Amino acid sequence: MKLRHIRPAAVSGFAILALTGAGGIGCSGDPGGQASSGSSASPTTESANSADDARDPKKDVDISDCAYTDKRGITATLSATDTSATVTYTYNVTVKFTAPDGTPVATQEPSLPYVRPGRMDTLDIAAPYTPKAGASTKGVKCEITQVKRTTG
Repeated sequence: MKLRHIRPAAVSGFAILALTGAGGIGCSGDPGGQASSGSSASPTTESANSADDARDPKKDVDISDCAYTDKRGITATLSATDTSATVTYTYNVTVKFTAPDGTPVATQEPSLPYVRPGRMDTLDIAAPYTPKAGASTKGVKCEITQVKRTTG
């Protein structure tokens, strides 16, 4: 190969290394060509999402009311609070309804879709229940047994 062909190839190779930062020193002096993004006190979107993903989704969902009504049976009011600052979540919840005597009545699997960051959404759900003649209707239970949180 002649000298006149080597020089443009070498310049091209250095340009590629400079543009990709492969193995070199970046603008901030960090190895690996990574430039500093400013203050290390504020989390990046990626690390904020990781913290959101690590949070137990059961902590985001609550039952604010559980009672028996003649017309609807056992009713519950669910609320889901998206504590993320950037991600919209959908909460798929499993709720177990129990009669006052401890007998399982039903299991419902409602969804609270598209809860926006920093917001709370509510949903009323019901399980048909007719108490035995003379039985008390006080003491019905509504329990969240599982929560799955997905983005979107």
